[in-house]
Amino acid sequence: MRIALILLAIFFSPPVLAADLRVTVEGLRNDVGFLRLAFFDQAKEFPHGKQVRGKDVSAKTGDMVLVFKNMSPGFYALAIHHDENTNKEMDTNFIGLPKEGYGFSNNARVIFGPPTFEAATFEISKGPAAISLRLAY
Repeated sequence: MRIALILLAIFFSPPVLAADLRVTVEGLRNDVGFLRLAFFDQAKEFPHGKQVRGKDVSAKTGDMVLVFKNMSPGFYALAIHHDENTNKEMDTNFIGLPKEGYGFSNNARVIFGPPTFEAATFEISKGPAAISLRLAY
């Protein structure tokens, strides 16, 4: 009887909803290196800590469209880095300003450091979603 109840609970439990997210990245200045994308769902991790999902893709000059399948509903912030020399680090000049392209969801502004998680947060609910952002160099 107990097994039957467990099986019924599993069978009738609501499915976990997942959505596809279309990300348009605008303004890549060249096709050198990789575009590194990192999704965060916690303010304390953004933008340098543990990401919940990430992807590295070969860079293409101009605009790129990437699709992330089966994103769980929730609030996320996206950080993007155009790693031109493929060293997996954001290269900076002598005063600490980035030498490579970068961007954040909502085109969150960078003022003396990365934006806050709140400024870059967007929501994924059930069904397809889309965001776009422009890289800064």
